Amino acid sequence: MQEYDHLPEPHMETCPVHYSADFDSFGNLRELSHPFKDCKTGTRVFGSCRGLLLLVREGHSLMMYNPTTQTYNVLPSLRVYRAPRTFGRFSYGFGYDYATRDFKCVRIKQRFSKGIGYLMCEVMVYSLRTNSWKMVPDFPCYSLLCDLSVGVLVHETLHWLGTSNDKLNGFIVAFNLRDETFSYLPLPNFNFNTFRGLYVGMVDGSLCLLANWLFRCNIWVMKEYGVAESWTRMFNLNKRHCPAVERPISYSMDKKRVLVKLALDKLAHLDLETKKLTGLRLADCDKIVDAHVYVENLLVLEYSQFVDHVHC
Repeated sequence: MQEYDHLPEPHMETCPVHYSADFDSFGNLRELSHPFKDCKTGTRVFGSCRGLLLLVREGHSLMMYNPTTQTYNVLPSLRVYRAPRTFGRFSYGFGYDYATRDFKCVRIKQRFSKGIGYLMCEVMVYSLRTNSWKMVPDFPCYSLLCDLSVGVLVHETLHWLGTSNDKLNGFIVAFNLRDETFSYLPLPNFNFNTFRGLYVGMVDGSLCLLANWLFRCNIWVMKEYGVAESWTRMFNLNKRHCPAVERPISYSMDKKRVLVKLALDKLAHLDLETKKLTGLRLADCDKIVDAHVYVENLLVLEYSQFVDHVHC
């Protein structure tokens, strides 16, 4: 199944509408009745894992939602404190720990000062089994590149793009869900300071990296996880006449195309042989804010209520 965040026009105050469609025919399009559907604040999908979606509402309310069984679990609230003359960044991740058979959510809160720069970082991990949060100590002192970024799950490990405090060096920040520890992975061998957009992703079970320059786009795949020398350039795309590619989403069923997220709220198929992009348009969807792949799962969440009982 394919899930979409669709932002209707014409006014920006309208909350995104969430749809699902069959993969990869894009048929059977239907709107999801998720618990935050009628809320007046914006809601985004910040992860998909084993049939569950992580929904994040404006104000940083979090929920695990199963579109198949229409059940959900609103995560316990975390206090958000903003000190004077500072600003914060939030990053999220969602995955499954096979050893404990537990769904986990990670929230990374970074705090910055306009005068000082990087101040602190707080990492909280939620466990569905215990329905509780705990703080993870010893977070390395470097910042993630994007506000409200989404961790990419590969091998029970979440991945974000990170940078040193002086912004001169980039790398991939990795958080292992099993032992709840951080590490980092190197980027492919290119000049970090020359790119126009850098995005981490996952294709066919492998970690990948998408790098945009002014007129070209490269996708790199880490053939052997954790081995820097195994980075392999999948292709070099000339993008003079197309929007920037932001994120690879999934191979097509025949493995001849890759579904990618483009800038300007668009989706496209990238033909791996011809290197041509073919835009996708779903009925009644003017903009596709984001897209995630999920499989149907009959899990009924333990701490759930049914969607019809939710009021915002």
